[in-house]
Amino acid sequence: AGRRGIVTTALEHPATEECCRLLERAGHRVRRVAPQADGGVAADDVIAALDETTALVTVIHAQNEIGTLQPVGEIFHAARRRGAWTHADAAQSLGKVPVDVDALGADLLTVAGHKLYAPKGVGALYVRRGVALPPLLAGAGQEHGMRPGTENVAFIVALGAACRIAAQKLDRDAVRIGALAGQLLHRLQRAVPGLVLTGRPEQRLPNTLNLLFPGVSGRALLEACPNVLASTGSACHAGSEEPSAVLLALGIGREAALGAVRLSLGRATTAADVEAAADHLAAAWRRLRSAAAPAAAPRFSGALS
Repeated sequence: AGRRGIVTTALEHPATEECCRLLERAGHRVRRVAPQADGGVAADDVIAALDETTALVTVIHAQNEIGTLQPVGEIFHAARRRGAWTHADAAQSLGKVPVDVDALGADLLTVAGHKLYAPKGVGALYVRRGVALPPLLAGAGQEHGMRPGTENVAFIVALGAACRIAAQKLDRDAVRIGALAGQLLHRLQRAVPGLVLTGRPEQRLPNTLNLLFPGVSGRALLEACPNVLASTGSACHAGSEEPSAVLLALGIGREAALGAVRLSLGRATTAADVEAAADHLAAAWRRLRSAAAPAAAPRFSGALS
């Protein structure tokens, strides 16, 4: 009783942010901690937002648009000492970096299957023993009474298999994919003057690059480059004309944020793919810049009467 506060960050995926807004409308106080310009929140800033009314701290483990890792463990252990529950959004990080619920201090942790090669439509919620959650929906008693409805056994098995494979390949994939991402970044930086990597170069997912292409919109760039499958931000909102709220929260200007393109690499990505993608994007950027350049003033010869 008396604990109705929620502490989160301005870096959350809409799946978390919209839930926080819903709880705000229901009378809960939500504190959103602003990130630093390097794409991460400072643990001390989040911890300072806690008080005796804080019921829940929810923080994204790896930011889905820019790939920066957040100091979840430091935050959550401090929050639990103060009696708050903790929730980590590990949808983007599981299968790419080590995820340990004890090291993170997570009471709750969410997983999206399709982010690690399981089918779309299956996920998991880790609930620490002793944390009692009432069901959101009324119905039968499946999943220990937490979520009614007949289970999709095939998808559940697929998620388990995907997790086992990810655990086996984690270190090798991280090294190989991280090296390819570095090659992609360097090739684009040579070809596109003024290209900016969003977020710090370290403490990030090995496979994710969020790049600001100067002087063009990310959406126009991708439309001019159909051979490259990428997005202008969160893939869930890739068709939006508005700049990313996450990029704006980092202090990036609206015009620059509209030039954002998120590039993600995976197990099947090859060095040839990286070279081709960089070349296609650079060529499309040059075409758009040339088309936007003002026409040269007309030149006259002879006298004017």
